[in-house]
Amino acid sequence: MEKNASLIPYYLVDVFTDVRFGGNQLAVFIDLEDRLTTEDMQQITREFNFSEVSFIKAQLSEGSFAVRIFTPEYEVPFAGHPVLGTAFVIARFLLPQVPDQLTLSVPIGEIPIELDKPERLADCRFTMQQAQPVFGPFIPVERLAEGLRIPPSAFVPQTTIQQISTGLPYLIIPLRDRKTLESLKLRAELIQDFLLAHGMHKTNSLDGLNTSFFFFTTETEAADSDYQARMLCLENGQLIEDPATGSANGCFLAYLLQHQAPLIKAVVEQGFQMGRKSFLYLDGARKGEHFRLGVGGQVALQAKGSWYP
Repeated sequence: MEKNASLIPYYLVDVFTDVRFGGNQLAVFIDLEDRLTTEDMQQITREFNFSEVSFIKAQLSEGSFAVRIFTPEYEVPFAGHPVLGTAFVIARFLLPQVPDQLTLSVPIGEIPIELDKPERLADCRFTMQQAQPVFGPFIPVERLAEGLRIPPSAFVPQTTIQQISTGLPYLIIPLRDRKTLESLKLRAELIQDFLLAHGMHKTNSLDGLNTSFFFFTTETEAADSDYQARMLCLENGQLIEDPATGSANGCFLAYLLQHQAPLIKAVVEQGFQMGRKSFLYLDGARKGEHFRLGVGGQVALQAKGSWYP
């Protein structure tokens, strides 16, 4: 007979959606005994081949947990949909009573999360407060268009393109319309050359991370959305698209607060081109140099499994 106590449980969830098979996939491992090594966690993440896998490593207090997050390429200091998906698993399976607040401790620091309907997790919106943004260099439109072989007509005239990070770095890039967004065709080798030339590749960046590309337009498919977006990144030398990116949307919120208005509430739709419709809810404010960056969404439970350590 199997000794089930030796197995490590995990859950599959979809984040930034209220329906299964939408949003962004996530596996959440419950490893409160800290049995999995860094190498184990990296290999598990490669086996799943999701954009990220999260690991709950310790309960620090009643509503606070230590979490590590991996992509198939490396461990990251923070990522958006893993934070919200992990918070859902903690609220649903690890606590005797669902709270209205949780805190996840990740390498960049503590991330507070609010639950607006703790009594109904299926309808609950989880909202994280991201770290203070770090504003990086501006990139001229002409340089980006030439480097990525995108027609200059694809961009909003006199637009601002800037690198921003709240733990993971992104270039925030406005495009003219939804047709332009949908027709983007990027090449991994051009992306890599561009990142290397601008000190944004993991081999020459200050944080040891690749900068990813967040394209957006104000033309949307859903009537209640304010923006449609796509996020593309370099992962193990391949061009990868993400159906819902909480960290990128936190940077996008900082971009809007810095360049458009000191108060922002907006809905971003993402993943539509991938058949995994996602909705991210932005709620932020800027006062002087201080930013409040709330990014929220729902979580749909998929499955439970057990891992042989």
